[in-house]
Amino acid sequence: MIVQWCIKGLALSDDDQARGLIDRQGGISSAWLRKHGHVSLSEFGNKLTEQNLNLHVNHFEEKDPATGAPFRDESPFISLSCGTVERDAVAKTNFVHTARHTALWFGTQFGARREAYLYTCWVVLAPCSAVPVHGVAEEIRDLNTYRRYSPFQTEGEVTAKVYVPATQVRDCAKWVWDRRANLFRKEWEHLNPQFTEPEALSNVRELI
Repeated sequence: MIVQWCIKGLALSDDDQARGLIDRQGGISSAWLRKHGHVSLSEFGNKLTEQNLNLHVNHFEEKDPATGAPFRDESPFISLSCGTVERDAVAKTNFVHTARHTALWFGTQFGARREAYLYTCWVVLAPCSAVPVHGVAEEIRDLNTYRRYSPFQTEGEVTAKVYVPATQVRDCAKWVWDRRANLFRKEWEHLNPQFTEPEALSNVRELI
């Protein structure tokens, strides 16, 4: 297993809602969980499928064939930005797409809003595709595992499932776009007192 740091960019109504996601709501929830509230583990199997993952990654705005509703309102997956490298074979060079840049792009709703709320968190990645296993995230950006073409590969996405618990969310930060200077500035940062460092997973217990 691999522990991966990620950033989630969100467009929220105000600072209180942004802090409340950590303080009151218990972490980052998928659209499916937000819409239906508490769901049982038995329901995960019907939602965590290869077909739904493809809909989430490549057809997010289209209708869910199972419900007829926009898939964005039914997705059990959560897109997280981790950064990636794009190789231009013709120019013989690599282009780095940073996690923060992608998260800011989504958090401002592609430049429509002036502010974005960025959440730094960690997830556990499986070394290969394990879509039905809700406790691990999918490394969509890895072309060795996810070989099917996607126009969104350069977003450097890792996809969590159902929710990211608050204990894995380190902080929330508000970033504001200064349009005149054409740059983002961090306005404030809210640390999570419940946060658990991922190094806790690296401890190995010997046999008794």
